[in-house]
Amino acid sequence: MMLYAPEMLKGQGRQYATFLFLSLAVVAACLVAYPQVRRAPLLVAASERLLAEGKTAEALTALREAMQLGPVPLTRADAMLDAALKVGDADISGTLALLLMDAGRTVDSGLAGRAAGLLDAKGAPDAALALLEKRRGMGPLNTPEALHLGDLLRRAGRFEAALSTYDDVLRNHPGETAAQADRAETYLWMGRPAEAEHAAREMLAREPGSRAGQLVLARALASAGKTKAAIAAYKKLLGDAL
Repeated sequence: MMLYAPEMLKGQGRQYATFLFLSLAVVAACLVAYPQVRRAPLLVAASERLLAEGKTAEALTALREAMQLGPVPLTRADAMLDAALKVGDADISGTLALLLMDAGRTVDSGLAGRAAGLLDAKGAPDAALALLEKRRGMGPLNTPEALHLGDLLRRAGRFEAALSTYDDVLRNHPGETAAQADRAETYLWMGRPAEAEHAAREMLAREPGSRAGQLVLARALASAGKTKAAIAAYKKLLGDAL
């Protein structure tokens, strides 16, 4: 057994060396990360102080930098959201709206819609859709929010969900022209011109002078191959415009 003692000692030495190396690596990583971990709360505190001083741009700059470091706790998220919406910052307003809802707080009606509008305009429809769907799960959307949600759903190819959203709007507001037109147009997106025509005619029966209804009807007729009827519908639309 004594013949193997040197080898055993060498093996133990290598183990100790490896353990020491890993321990030093962990300590070094902590030393590197600690300033960043501490920096985020300091930036949040600075952003809230700047906002209280009326320095909105500087406050949002500090908050943006803090968010880049990871999740941040906020005590004035509502005020920050309002400030971000006022200056049109899509990323911060969307993030703050989700942060509030994740905490179980319902974002006031209209605020989620404004944040979603900024995200959509920025070219982030998926983020806008996720925001509005989460808001709907916490309570009814107002009409503009619901219409935007319907549009985002159909652009995402979720046509049945879009139709259901428009039906909900019309159930609460039977004369909502925009919902009627969007619902009829959704049938066109689905390649169902007969149903689009029916929906457009229903719309025109309620509101004969509706240009939106006339346009959807003309498009539905053209899509169905009813060329003469489509031409007549377009002529009527153009004639009413003159």
